[in-house]
Amino acid sequence: MRHPAASWLLTLILLPIWQTQAATTPTTPAEAVSNKVLAQSQWQAQAQQCPATLIPKRAQASLDRGDNCSEAEHMESCLQHCKAGDGNDCYWLAINVQKAKGPAMGYEPLFQRACSLGVMSGCTNRAAGMFVASPDDESVRQCVTQTYAKACETDDPWACTMYGFNLSQGIGTPPDSIKALKVLDRSCNKHGLKDPACTAAIQLQQKIQDKLAAPKP
Repeated sequence: MRHPAASWLLTLILLPIWQTQAATTPTTPAEAVSNKVLAQSQWQAQAQQCPATLIPKRAQASLDRGDNCSEAEHMESCLQHCKAGDGNDCYWLAINVQKAKGPAMGYEPLFQRACSLGVMSGCTNRAAGMFVASPDDESVRQCVTQTYAKACETDDPWACTMYGFNLSQGIGTPPDSIKALKVLDRSCNKHGLKDPACTAAIQLQQKIQDKLAAPKP
């Protein structure tokens, strides 16, 4: 059964996803990158795997550099860096191609590659994209929750927030409100109270606490 309540969190970390997957004649650098990603058969195949299975032992909870891929003239070089194993550029390139509102599989494999290279935000975003695409598939739901759990172990803020939400709703895991409250505490560990992931976690904690405090029927 689909959980509509998940949408308010997913929209905070995902931009709108176009349903079409076909490559088109590129008119912008973002479209050119998207088409090249669509043509990368190995990346497309990797994107179908559960992100939790790709997380390396030495993963990083935070990106070690800022966004070098937002300028149109840098996108192609970012793609080449991604191919060469730069997880940061894979992640930021995915973000910027996603902003251009291209087909999901023109950027989702970039999140997955970032994940496989140890960038936890890539794992979190790919898991969220999988849930958006197949919210009623139980195997996907379990994979997504497992991914959030593993990424949260590194204190990736959004991973902890989404893991806490799934625990509270029983998405891909038995519901556990008490564990959810503890997990959500970790959402604020990295960047403090001003982080949107932390803000969302605090709001969710309040909802859970209100539910626990409500009189039983």
